[in-house]
Amino acid sequence: MTDISDLKGIGPVKVKGLNSLGIFTVKHLLEYYPRTYADRSIISDISSLSISDSVSLKGIIFNITHKKNRYGKRLYITTASLKDETGQIDITWYNQSYLQNILFENKIIYVYGKIERRGFFFHMTNPSFSYKKDDFLIILPIYAKNAGTTQKDIRIGVRSALSSYAFDEKDIFSDDLRQKYDLCTKDFAIRNIHYPNSNDAFFTARRRLVFEELFLLQMSLFSIRSKIRSVKTAIHMYKSDLMNKFIDSLPYKLTDAQNKVINEINEDMKKDIPMNRLLQGDVGSGKTVVAMAAMVSAFENSYQSAFMAPTEILANQHYINMSRFFEKFGIRIGYLTGKIKGKNRERLIQEISAGNIDIIIGTHALIEDDVVFKNLGLCITDEQHRFGVAQRKLLSSKGDLPHVLVMSATPIPRTLALILYGDLDVSVLDEMPPDRKKIKTFCVDESYRTRITEFIRKTASQGEQVYVVCPSIIENDDLDITNVQDKYNELVSQLPELKIDMLHGKMKNADKIDIMESFACKNTQVLVSTSIIEVGINVADATVMIIEDAQQFGLSQIHQLRGRVGRSDKQSYCVLFNQSSSDISKQRMKVLTESNDGFKIAEQDLILRGPGEFFGSKQHGIPELKISNLYTDIPILKSAQKATYEEIEKGNYYTEYITSGIDNLMSATL
Repeated sequence: MTDISDLKGIGPVKVKGLNSLGIFTVKHLLEYYPRTYADRSIISDISSLSISDSVSLKGIIFNITHKKNRYGKRLYITTASLKDETGQIDITWYNQSYLQNILFENKIIYVYGKIERRGFFFHMTNPSFSYKKDDFLIILPIYAKNAGTTQKDIRIGVRSALSSYAFDEKDIFSDDLRQKYDLCTKDFAIRNIHYPNSNDAFFTARRRLVFEELFLLQMSLFSIRSKIRSVKTAIHMYKSDLMNKFIDSLPYKLTDAQNKVINEINEDMKKDIPMNRLLQGDVGSGKTVVAMAAMVSAFENSYQSAFMAPTEILANQHYINMSRFFEKFGIRIGYLTGKIKGKNRERLIQEISAGNIDIIIGTHALIEDDVVFKNLGLCITDEQHRFGVAQRKLLSSKGDLPHVLVMSATPIPRTLALILYGDLDVSVLDEMPPDRKKIKTFCVDESYRTRITEFIRKTASQGEQVYVVCPSIIENDDLDITNVQDKYNELVSQLPELKIDMLHGKMKNADKIDIMESFACKNTQVLVSTSIIEVGINVADATVMIIEDAQQFGLSQIHQLRGRVGRSDKQSYCVLFNQSSSDISKQRMKVLTESNDGFKIAEQDLILRGPGEFFGSKQHGIPELKISNLYTDIPILKSAQKATYEEIEKGNYYTEYITSGIDNLMSATL
């Protein structure tokens, strides 16, 4: 690949700056797509201007002045007027003293900038300008940058690459495929993604590049899946009588969705290919009992199970709850977290390696080097988005190709799941237990504060419990947001008759578990917490969730928090204190007050925040995409998937185009 230092106009300083953006070759540079554009291609009349528009104008410049302002900050100010056949506008440039050498009276000039109003007149501040029409009236690319480089340096590099790059190389797509899916050539796409000839040319170019990126991603996932499917395991689970007895012993009837998923898991674990299944389900849909049924099946077939949870609070809760169900079946259950030390830890690890514990529940402690299983057959990761990719792989490496089940309460559209979990089969719990009532959700402002405090008192008097969630632990000098410490002190003062506790991530693990146990046993009536309670906490008598400064949380995170109530047949409530008056914040809160459907909320969250922030890309393992948007480009994704299947049927695997990135993709998706 050609190094960028070989490009005309790219010296050592520019090379260093571009390298800081991860750009080392011409290919890197041409695939460093603009993040947005400034459309300077259309000239507007001055008489038709509107405030806040960024527009291009053509006119005669006059009344040019240059002066220094010595009062306050030292400023060099250039002012001028621009007139066309329809009107006149004033222009100011700050601290650009060189303009005295290049601005000339009564010359025709082109300017581009944002329109402001000063008094009764329109105004432009620091607009870009040129005397040359062809160089100026273009759709100008704007790139993501850092302090090490400038927009000008990137554009110079791209221009140089476009003029010297050999576009006559073979297009990866055949003429037939391009025609069938209405795709332009790669040459056209690259040139018009950086410097579009028109809006239509831009959309045509972008569609081609998105299609190609998602097509190759699908091909890569197919390659990974083929490798996974070629591996055989000796772990087969044919017996299911005890699992059926376990299901019959439950104090409630499983939903049709739960029974369907359990059957899917059973069929997977009978095969000689290791199960790799994602279990997706909204909060409260009953994922845990599905996992328990799978673990009973593993026990019945003489295999150990490992169940990894992201926090000690959640792991401890699972251990307590599962122990009650499993003891009657003679299943030996263990609990391992980082707080278990010394002889207790040594004894527990010995029991695991000897096969004297059938199910081990724990946190990251399960993947420590000294934890060895005798016969691990099933690995389950709860709230999988909380774990790094390597941690999930380490757990399954504790056995000889065990079956793997990962669970997530962050619903995402199924088409997206096929991208994010291309190596996994996807099961969805899309049905809630019949006794669950819809959580009534309200968005309020400070005028409701007294009423909400009284509502807390009333709720507690009825024997029910309340969560109060804050975005911060202590006072934050940079952000004016509610913190746990101050909110706890405030509620203790306002509600002295109630037992109130606080919980946050900086507490010792033992203290956190004690506080949650006190809340679960109804010794505590109000729990003031951070979002540490977001996942898995299950207290049936908690019926009110109050979220302070709700604008600080993502929609899906609020939905997860809301899911901590509504865990019984009692009516539950969620109160959102929104301290922002922005339209986007109001729109976000409206989504939550109108819907309890996690999939719909997740879709809106993806639209409003984007995939990277929604999923937490680095931790989640989303493959880095250069131009595609995993939500808005769903129609193109579907076409790319269809084309992928067609090419695979023809025996075209595009190996030379996916090999370079497949190792990174494999580590990201497994």
